[in-house]
Amino acid sequence: MEEKLRELLEIAENPQRAITGWKEVTGGKVIGCLPIYVPEEIIHAAGALPVGLWGGTTEIERANAHLQGFSCSIVRGVLEYALKGTYDMVDGFVFPSTCDHVQNSSDIWAKTFPDKVKFDLVYPANRSSNAATLYLADLYREFISWLEELVGSSINNGDLQRSISVYNHHRELMEKLRQLRAEQPQSLTHREMAGLVKASLFMPKEQYNQELEGLLPWLEVRDIKEVPHKRLLLTGIMAEPEELLDVIEDLGCAVVADDLALGSRLHGVQVTTQTEPIDALVQRHLSLGPCSTLFDPGKKRGSHIKELVEKTKANGVVFINMKFCEAEEFDYPILKQELEQAGIPLLFIEVEQQMASFGQIRTRLQAFTEMLA
Repeated sequence: MEEKLRELLEIAENPQRAITGWKEVTGGKVIGCLPIYVPEEIIHAAGALPVGLWGGTTEIERANAHLQGFSCSIVRGVLEYALKGTYDMVDGFVFPSTCDHVQNSSDIWAKTFPDKVKFDLVYPANRSSNAATLYLADLYREFISWLEELVGSSINNGDLQRSISVYNHHRELMEKLRQLRAEQPQSLTHREMAGLVKASLFMPKEQYNQELEGLLPWLEVRDIKEVPHKRLLLTGIMAEPEELLDVIEDLGCAVVADDLALGSRLHGVQVTTQTEPIDALVQRHLSLGPCSTLFDPGKKRGSHIKELVEKTKANGVVFINMKFCEAEEFDYPILKQELEQAGIPLLFIEVEQQMASFGQIRTRLQAFTEMLA
């Protein structure tokens, strides 16, 4: 089992080899998906492999010539990897309307890589509008047509239903993994947990589900460290660079829950099997949240985090702000006020994927955790 875990963590660390290997064996198409909420079930139903493109710690050498200095490090990382040829095995790219950074990089992408086909997944801004359901169904049908042309075969309702079943099972397994982390934090390091989440971005879900099903019973009895007494919840877009997780580990704290875009937000809502597949996928998107990247006039994120804190017995919350992420920055003042009123300790830290120094973050995290009950 240790070897199985190491293999998954290796895929998370070096996905290029795994993706290229899948393509060589199957002859299928690879679809790169920028963050977040791309309906991967549709890509899976087309027989293609959806892979998540979330940037990385690569040195930015070329992307700054195409992007403003205030662009977030995720889109800078994605563009840098593309310019370096890392994504040469990817056949098509999907740009959801997550934020201004992702949307603007789509236009830059079209001019920089005119030979790389892409699809702009422009979601309805107001998800509570009556027109949102009809619009989103039409958008998904356009997405299906784009994929059918790219892969050279049609997608029918049976294909979609099978893919929905696979992905629903995947979300069930990821929920079990999160429960295990909360109940038995001594069974996994923080990097291992993050690696298991990331590996799922680069593998066929059937294969990943099978691997995780085998690992979960073993993880339930695994014991690799002392039970930490300080329990943290992480919120933000992502907990990267992963040196941040090392700092938390070194301070003797457990991450028992998260509200991360590259984390629990990916797996929060199942797709119903009681309606037509397209309608079911539409309803899933319209019911997603709370999330800073989605229309949420009621601002339910604070309530959601308070419930997670209570459920997992977390002692405090760390807000990991990806520098220049306006969506998260707009949420923070409201979240701060709500958590303070509830008596929940909160720490704000700012990161970039390409940062190299963690001394100040370590000092602030240490001071914060020392104050926790």
